[in-house]
Amino acid sequence: MKKKGRKKQIGIPGVVAIMLASSLTVMVGNAITPALPELGEVYGLGNYASWLVTAPALGVTATALLFGKLIDKKGPYYTAFFGLLFYGLFGVAGAFMPNAAAIFADRFLLGAATAAIMSAGVALITVFFQGEKQLKMIALQGMSMELGGVIFLSISGMLAGFSWRYPFFIYALGFVAFFMLLLFVPKCGKAEEEVQDTQDSFQQQGVPVWLVLLIAFFGMLMFFTAMVSLPIYLQNDLGYSPSFTGYYLAVLDLVAVLAAGVMPKIVAKIHEKNCLVIAFFCYGAAFLIYFLSGHIAALGAAVLLAGAGFGLSTPLFNSLVVRKSTPKNKGTNISLCTMAMFLGQFLSALLVSGFSGKKMFLAAVVISWIAGMSILPVTKMYERKDSQSR
Repeated sequence: MKKKGRKKQIGIPGVVAIMLASSLTVMVGNAITPALPELGEVYGLGNYASWLVTAPALGVTATALLFGKLIDKKGPYYTAFFGLLFYGLFGVAGAFMPNAAAIFADRFLLGAATAAIMSAGVALITVFFQGEKQLKMIALQGMSMELGGVIFLSISGMLAGFSWRYPFFIYALGFVAFFMLLLFVPKCGKAEEEVQDTQDSFQQQGVPVWLVLLIAFFGMLMFFTAMVSLPIYLQNDLGYSPSFTGYYLAVLDLVAVLAAGVMPKIVAKIHEKNCLVIAFFCYGAAFLIYFLSGHIAALGAAVLLAGAGFGLSTPLFNSLVVRKSTPKNKGTNISLCTMAMFLGQFLSALLVSGFSGKKMFLAAVVISWIAGMSILPVTKMYERKDSQSR
């Protein structure tokens, strides 16, 4: 049975609003990374200060499925509405928490707001765009996420040089995105009500959704292992300043922006699975360089590889999940992808805490390369099953 066609169109200001909202999601933990060493001292956290970066990911993981169900029932607009509002509130409030327990609770709630924004952002794109245009918009969303990191981490590094509190004020951008949503994004219902779909318009063959989610988990585990470990490595081990750390992480995000921009062209030539293999091998090469050398030239090569790993993989996760979803379960599947990615972010702190010194980088090399080498054999296995069932 065919659903009625798309009723609403979105203009450039509305697209900008969605992209601004998307830019807030990855930086939810990263915005305070340049201030991590000082936050550890203020709250008496020591080496466990890295958990402040990943605590929002726990909030995302715990609540994303709830928001996915809400999107399937009510649509993505109001999910984004409340997500952006509370993102601004909980984000800024983090600067005024009296103790460690309070700031961890605040960061958890900030993560819940982020879950709403991230799931709703992808769902809004699927409402207003389809086909090749949809992949390009999801890639643009990935670019926006990382461009936000470039800008916000640069600002955060400067602000952290004045006070550990100041980076928290970057979260006030959630209010800006909130008002842009109200002004420029048309109110819309569920995807199945807004987009014309047939029952066979989704990709049933190939690897199942759960395998895409597993790959997404490992992709974000690798990215945030770098984001969580590098501030401590650069400042405590190599003696760089918070501002240098902010700029360095911003360069990583800038490379990711550029990689996400060319990702659709790469996919068109070598297929998604090969693009993902390249991404994981880029991660592994970056961690190997960090393990071998702290020279400035080595740091430069590693940041290029780590940024490429993120930009070539993360937009693909959402795109693959969307293509393997029906209109009725699209919100749920998108939220599961959000959960998988942020579970990777959350557990990155466990990986960083579990290995001392540079051994952590070596462990990350092994994980990323095993994940990369597994993609092609697993994909071929499911392709053989599909051909035999025909």
